[in-house]
Parts: sequence; C-alpha cells; structure tokens
Amino acid sequence: MVLVGEFFLAGDDESAVRVGPRKSHDFPAVPCDGIYPDEAVSRWEALFTGAESPLRHVVPMANDGFTVFAVPQPLCMALTSAGTDQLRTTAMKWAEIVSEPDDEMSPDSAVGLLEGLSALASSRTERRLSMYCWYFAP
Repeated sequence: MVLVGEFFLAGDDESAVRVGPRKSHDFPAVPCDGIYPDEAVSRWEALFTGAESPLRHVVPMANDGFTVFAVPQPLCMALTSAGTDQLRTTAMKWAEIVSEPDDEMSPDSAVGLLEGLSALASSRTERRLSMYCWYFAP
C-alpha cells in the first residue's frame, strides 16, 4: 500500500526532483495517499481519452520505493477540459475498477481527487507549469 503521494505543479524536472516524503515545498499540490498514482494515471487517461501514454519518470523507482513522474500531457488536457459530469462519471468508473474487498476506494474520495486534479491541471496552464507526481511505496 502506498503510504504517501502527491500530484504537484513545478516549473521543470530539476524542481520536481526536490520533492518527496518529509520534504516541504510551496508548489500547488493535491495529495493522493493510499493509491498507486502511476496506475491511476494510466487508467484515468484511458477512461478520458481511450489511450494511454507512457510515463516519463523524472526519478525512476528504486529499491527505496520512491519515484517522481511527469503526468502525461493528454491526461492534463483531459482533466482541464472535463466538465463536472465527466469528472464524476470517470471517478465512479475508476473507483469501481480499483476497489477490492479489503481495500475500497469510495466514490466520494475518487470524485474529490479528480476534481482536485482538474483544478490543478487548469491552473498549470495559467502559471506555465507542468504537472508531476511523487509517491513512496515501501
């Protein structure tokens, strides 16, 4: 189980590699504790666009269980342009796919996460920043 994770905006890869567990920063961010964000990003992109982009790792996963990756542009665009109904529908489908008997993703949590990511993706364009994600899965 992932202990901690966060989607965030940064100006470049060099800035993005400086984030992680117990490292404070002032980047706009949305926490994503309790999920595997790399798997979620692929699923979300497939649900929104029907395709999946390869992830570009800024900090590749190593034995320590930590990674940072850039969120694919097609997903960022889909999150930016999605309306409330589309976000809700996608979140509900995703929650249903990832929920297991002992590890359930609530529909409300899924909707809240995608709404937060949609707002973050929308603000990245205005600020000329890119979206990244870090997570720690020991």
